[in-house]
Amino acid sequence: MTAAAGTRVWIIRHGETHGNEAGILRGPVSMNDELNETGHAQARALAAHLLGQPGHPQAVYASLYRRAQQTAAPLAAALGVSVHPLNGVHEVDCGDWAGQPYSALRVNAEKLRLPDGRLGFSGGETFEDIAARFLADINALPDSIDAAVVSHGGIIRIGLAALLGLNMEDVWSGGRLLHGNTDYSVLRRTKGVWQAEGLGVSVG
Repeated sequence: MTAAAGTRVWIIRHGETHGNEAGILRGPVSMNDELNETGHAQARALAAHLLGQPGHPQAVYASLYRRAQQTAAPLAAALGVSVHPLNGVHEVDCGDWAGQPYSALRVNAEKLRLPDGRLGFSGGETFEDIAARFLADINALPDSIDAAVVSHGGIIRIGLAALLGLNMEDVWSGGRLLHGNTDYSVLRRTKGVWQAEGLGVSVG
């Protein structure tokens, strides 16, 4: 697809891990967490699903985290390409929230308001910092080829809000842009502007 027609990007959450199964926030210590059996099956199903569509990615990118690389591998293998690593789309640093259940983010959402008024994770990253590194990588993708990017749930929510010009606080507090394992969103970039073609699409 040429740049004039717009470039498409599939932004995909990785497959399931034991940490996901337990519903526990882990942050950067989870870098080497692997997919569980369900996660590997999800990765294979994702590849078959995307390749079965009339238009599909031609390049594959993933965060440096092992689970993202493993999720991207079946799609890359089917396409006959390598998985290109991206430095800025990895899991959020949830700081003091590490070890808490996912539900804590919903129950104690007011604690995401930091003393300086910004949104973020105490002891970790702000939403602004998370969005900035995500956008830097996504905006730097080539205009000449459609691509899949395997990332992580928290940063996908924040990054999509930033790409689409949505209010991050409204997105987060409203439970919007949630992605289950291997759910994906499709965006098209035309003349530097991103528009959504599908949000939170489930493979199953």
